[in-house]
Amino acid sequence: MRELLTTLDDWAPSDPVMALATVIRTAGSTPRSPGARLLVSRDGRMAGSVSGGCLESAVIQEAQATLAGEAPPRILHYGISDELGWEVGLACGGSMEIFVETLCWDGSDPALVAVREAVRVRHPVALLSVVAGEHIGARAAADEDAHLVGSLGDRATESAALTAAAGHLTSGLPGIENVSGLSVFIDPIVAAPQLIIVGAVEIAIHLARLAKTAGYRIVVIDPRRTFLTEDRIPDADLLIPQWPDEALPALALGPRDAAVCLAHDPKFEDPALGILLRSRVGYVGAIGSRSTHAKRVTRLQQEGLDPLAISRIHSPVGLDLGAATPQEIALAILAEVVAARRGRAGSALSSAAPAARP
Repeated sequence: MRELLTTLDDWAPSDPVMALATVIRTAGSTPRSPGARLLVSRDGRMAGSVSGGCLESAVIQEAQATLAGEAPPRILHYGISDELGWEVGLACGGSMEIFVETLCWDGSDPALVAVREAVRVRHPVALLSVVAGEHIGARAAADEDAHLVGSLGDRATESAALTAAAGHLTSGLPGIENVSGLSVFIDPIVAAPQLIIVGAVEIAIHLARLAKTAGYRIVVIDPRRTFLTEDRIPDADLLIPQWPDEALPALALGPRDAAVCLAHDPKFEDPALGILLRSRVGYVGAIGSRSTHAKRVTRLQQEGLDPLAISRIHSPVGLDLGAATPQEIALAILAEVVAARRGRAGSALSSAAPAARP
């Protein structure tokens, strides 16, 4: 939704009523993922995409029918044939469900107003849309503090929807939830997750590069200006030449963010861990062997940290890949960061049980 906000602002003065098509569910190989959107105006303009081109024409016709009042909000079901799949670069077909509705971008919809304001001030927000059931077409916006703007029909539904929205705000992934018998599509609009790296060591260079390609905002903290330079760590979004206990309190860290201590020095990592373990950051890792970590735990306990908080530390850090080089160690660390964020153990896909078909 974020990428369409500017277009909505540009189009609204001439006609604030538009149709919005959203991919809400997919199966098999498909050109777009849940959350992809296509905006259609009454005068024929379009922005965004729900299929990379292969279904756009059909969806636009459905959107125009909705704008003309000829059809209510509804779910469109499409099976993408193998031939059609090849046209958009797919090796096999799949299926998509696309929800088509109208919206009015004139300030009269409190949920849409709340989404626009949250994006303006860079606060996480989720747009909740009832796509099937009694209150189809209802919309609301939910934030990280469990505030709901708009209505989904009744209080019981809204309370359950807030719980569901919290999970999507953490994962950053859109999807359908069954909320009190209603199908609700939850689209989290969140900033890129942050990866905080304490210690501008060799591994940090490679970890920053890998995490950047995975979509993280990279922050590296180290008071040693000789090590903390753009030439050494060109993939960092922010370099902070301060001690960790000076820099970390100024960073707004949430459940989607991660922090890794790589300095291998108690005077760096102990103050950093003390702050991180009291924060809402979703992942905390620290480099070192098991014996090094045991000594670390003793020091943190002596400083008064709660044992449950200390148990949040991933150390030795990273998945067991047999990593030997700085590049491989960085890969192992990022793999564990991603697995923890997605709630997975990081085992081989080939050994995992097949997922149930929707």
